[in-house]
Order: sequence, then structure tokens, then C-alpha cells
Amino acid sequence: MVKLQFDSNKQFKITLPKQILVAKGWNKGDEIKIQLDEQGNLILKKEEKGRKR
Repeated sequence: MVKLQFDSNKQFKITLPKQILVAKGWNKGDEIKIQLDEQGNLILKKEEKGRKR
């Protein structure tokens, strides 16, 4: 479980557990795309290099 946090820049943030990042193969500096599905759930996807919009 992650906790929603609010920082001094007035932005909300979540911290992902290291085990998830390792399992996904994500690293510091990767760009993660955020989407919503039909039910309003968040979907996080690593943005592949050369495929930015």
C-alpha cells in the first residue's frame, strides 16, 4: 500500500515500493505515463524512448 502525500510545492505525490519498480524494470529517470481506464483506475506505463507524444 502507498500513502498519498502533499509537499511544500502544493503537489500530491505517491511513493512506489522498490519491489514494484524492480519487477517492472523501471529505473530512476524513466518517464511514466499516467492513464485512466473506463472505471477511473490509474494505469502507469513506462514511456518507451522515441514514442513520446
